[in-house]
Amino acid sequence: MSFVDELEQSIDIIELVWRYTKLKKAGVNYKSLCPFPGHNESTPSFVVSPAKQIGYCFGCHKAGGPLKFLMDIENCEFREAVEILANITGKEVEGFKTKSKEEIQVQKNMYSLYRDAAKYYKKALAQSPEILKYLSDRGITHDDQAKFHFWYADSWVGLYTFLKELWYSDELIRSSQIFVDIGRRKDKFIGRVIFPLQNNRGDFVAFAGRIIWTWEPKYLNSPASDIYDKSSLLYGLYEAKNTITKNDRIIICEGYMDVIALHRAGYFETVAVSGTALTEKHITLIKRLTRKIYLCFDSDKAWVAATKSSLEILKNKELEIRIIQIPSGKDPDEYITSWKDFWILLENALSPIAFAQKHQNYNLSSLDDTKKFLTEMLEYIASFSSTLERDFYLKELAKLTETKLEVIYEMMKTHARKWKSNDDKNDKNIQKRELQRKPLDCLIVLHAEGFIHSQDIRKKLLFPEALTQKEQQLLFWEISFSTLSLDEKEYYRGLALELSLSEKNEWETEIYIQKLIFSLNKEHFKSLEALYKHKLIEWESGSLELYSELLQKAKQAGVK
Repeated sequence: MSFVDELEQSIDIIELVWRYTKLKKAGVNYKSLCPFPGHNESTPSFVVSPAKQIGYCFGCHKAGGPLKFLMDIENCEFREAVEILANITGKEVEGFKTKSKEEIQVQKNMYSLYRDAAKYYKKALAQSPEILKYLSDRGITHDDQAKFHFWYADSWVGLYTFLKELWYSDELIRSSQIFVDIGRRKDKFIGRVIFPLQNNRGDFVAFAGRIIWTWEPKYLNSPASDIYDKSSLLYGLYEAKNTITKNDRIIICEGYMDVIALHRAGYFETVAVSGTALTEKHITLIKRLTRKIYLCFDSDKAWVAATKSSLEILKNKELEIRIIQIPSGKDPDEYITSWKDFWILLENALSPIAFAQKHQNYNLSSLDDTKKFLTEMLEYIASFSSTLERDFYLKELAKLTETKLEVIYEMMKTHARKWKSNDDKNDKNIQKRELQRKPLDCLIVLHAEGFIHSQDIRKKLLFPEALTQKEQQLLFWEISFSTLSLDEKEYYRGLALELSLSEKNEWETEIYIQKLIFSLNKEHFKSLEALYKHKLIEWESGSLELYSELLQKAKQAGVK
């Protein structure tokens, strides 16, 4: 039995599917509305067969066992689906790093504790008419309360007593981070409206409490725990993910109330960062659902800085980004509740280029200002490692400044050469710089840009053993510059731009690649020759055979 078969047989598909959607018995099978992102229906067409360990939707025709179900519903790759299923079942899978059974059990207990804490807070709200009035006065409807699970922390020790009655240990209660002091049994969220935070599967993993009376801080959030990482959680994503896929866009806000207001207005693709700035983990989640991002932050003094920070981290991710500008210093919640038409703001959202022009006060009717703006924006665009993104924003820049695209391209080349010459005054021209580039680095960039496939590199490199493990990963596997250090990232970005401006046609590029591989083979031969000569001197076993094989390869390829 293969490890995939063994892993899939270690879980009941009914138990797995129930984590994502409510099932109803239908004869020997179970039925539900289709749970897959992007397929909305009113009549159940998703059928799960426990006998065959498979689920099938008769509407969107997605089907498969536990792993395929996870890949489709989480929009993830096979490896990640294996890791998710292994963590759920506690199964150790060879070649995959999973948590121990003890760690998995602790996580399960924590999920259970938060689920029960949620029940307590929900009941407390139902029994607090003054808090229900407060929510109503804030414009929170019954539908809002049901959809986003508004609750209330009503008592100092009530929650602790409730959890102990359910036989939770003090150690687990302490680890939950819900209490200020386990000795005093004090609920840290006492007197606050509770916003529960859910992961992508709908599990409650943390709480945020909003102030009602007069003490500070306004919001109090759960700290990181075994089940909660704020850098990878987006508030409202569990409710929004189907609409994000269907509408092919996501609206990102800063506040919980902004999300609720926009959902109420019909923009169900809205989420919010949870007590942190936008992170790489957030972007990974988003890219599974859409490539179109609308930033919708509060239009206060910090708005421009927050937007710039988000634009920087979204750079080089091959995403289409727009910035929604809320007028009059309002936040999205205030704007929506003042009966303004949000659709107009969405339709007129700014590109990053237009955002820079508007908020740096460049007057594009002035020739001098236009020149300064173009220079600044060309430098910004040059920092993108993706050719596709650079081309997209160059076209945007041409449109915004009403400049011919050919002129923009020519300016890009001119300014890029100027920037490079300022960095290295000893270089006379691009051709001379080509001689000084490391062949290995150039091949890495050309591989990343899609000019050469890893299979071709494998076939043509004579001595792959001379590469480090990291160099092999960059040459032979899919590369993501975001995984590199900042210095490495910036170096490869600059090299990618430089190579893109070399003005080579397809044939010339092929010849250039052949020269790079020849140079790298020659470089590797010299380093290995020195190594094997040293081994010969030391009389290491097998060194003569290795040296002879090296010389034979080198002579045949003409690199000796």
